[in-house]
Amino acid sequence: MTRLTIDEAQQRVRLFLTQDMVEALRAVDYESPPLADTPSGQTLAEARKADVRFSHVEGSPDCIYRVDAFDESLLMRLQLNVRRFVAIYQVPVADPIGSTTIAPHFERWAIGAGHAGWMIGWRDGTDPWQTDRRTVETYCYAMLPEDFLDNPLEQLYWRTDLVQMTRAFMLEARRMGIRLTMPEGV
Repeated sequence: MTRLTIDEAQQRVRLFLTQDMVEALRAVDYESPPLADTPSGQTLAEARKADVRFSHVEGSPDCIYRVDAFDESLLMRLQLNVRRFVAIYQVPVADPIGSTTIAPHFERWAIGAGHAGWMIGWRDGTDPWQTDRRTVETYCYAMLPEDFLDNPLEQLYWRTDLVQMTRAFMLEARRMGIRLTMPEGV
């Protein structure tokens, strides 16, 4: 295992959050080719449909993403602390809806995320830009291997899992009729 300097580790975290994850999240929604008896030849890069915008402060271990897919916009925060991930999905809500009413709708999704190594938690929160707006925050925690920043296969696993988990979250919300898009102004 290579011993990284602090600067090298921070640079790898930044690249993972602002390049690798942004590109990967664009595949949350993609066009499937028609069924056929031979491969289509279409690449995921050609088929992806999601739009991703992000906000990151250089040197910080977190990034905020707005993933536009499936006619919704999901606000997601991802924190990468060298060997630990925290992904936070924000769902806008209004009284009487809160974390205890939303969480059961995502039980099947949470079971799948748990099988991949995520611990899931729910809490009531507020919109970071307009604190009078309520949200439900879904926290997803995962411990990473010690060599995560140095291991391309581990990075591929967790990057792909984050995309699939985000896709499943958005599709489950759609299936349940739960709106993800923050009101205008975000």
